[in-house]
Amino acid sequence: MSQDWIALWAPLTRSWDAWLLCVVLAVLVPFHGLLAYRRLASVADPTPTRTKLRLYATIIAMEWTLVALTVFLARRHGLTLRDLGQTLGNPGLSLAVTALGLLGLLALTAFNTRQIRKATRVELLATVQRARKFVPIGPVEIWGFALVSLTAGICEELLYRGWLVSFLGAACGSIWVGMIAAAVLFGFGHAYQGRQGIIGTGILGILFGAMYVLVRSLAPGQVIHAAVDIVNGILAGRVVRGLGQEPPIEALPPTSA
Repeated sequence: MSQDWIALWAPLTRSWDAWLLCVVLAVLVPFHGLLAYRRLASVADPTPTRTKLRLYATIIAMEWTLVALTVFLARRHGLTLRDLGQTLGNPGLSLAVTALGLLGLLALTAFNTRQIRKATRVELLATVQRARKFVPIGPVEIWGFALVSLTAGICEELLYRGWLVSFLGAACGSIWVGMIAAAVLFGFGHAYQGRQGIIGTGILGILFGAMYVLVRSLAPGQVIHAAVDIVNGILAGRVVRGLGQEPPIEALPPTSA
């Protein structure tokens, strides 16, 4: 199966525009995230709702623009949305994998909720330090963040799995090597979250990539990805709201924890 996959995508590895898109995903997307985060970090606490909504709208516009360019480029080279993985594949298998992933997320959310209840204030502050500026707090922000999560689930799976896994797999001669390379780029795409964020999203990239290669459909990953983002965003927002206005971590005394 992987050899047919590689053969289908091999012609694109000789196209400058296909490589340019990879450079955009590997370099410009992480740079944009870091730049946006630094700008947001300069805003006084608490971050105004209007500022957050403006950031959410920028993310949504950027990701859908990248998807539009990717689809255009793929069709220019004779590929369809199905070739990009935008298909249900085997509906029964896709549904089963989606249900299993959501059950896993439910269990992980229950575990994280218990950990949050047991954590100290300083530990919670450290956990949400990088996220506190942009996670949703009130109902309006939660609805806006939900749209960002849905966009990320659909668009990032198509970009980093549907496009990068297949393209890099063809370039490397192995779909599994392509999957790992795409996961690394996916992790660095979230560089604004810091080292732990890069590692965490990189691991998720491997899981979503393996799911895509085995199921041959983006649908399960898109649903689970969107669910992970919205659940984590709401949990982090509740922590920030519960902590209230706090000084930066650097201003707190060191602890032995």
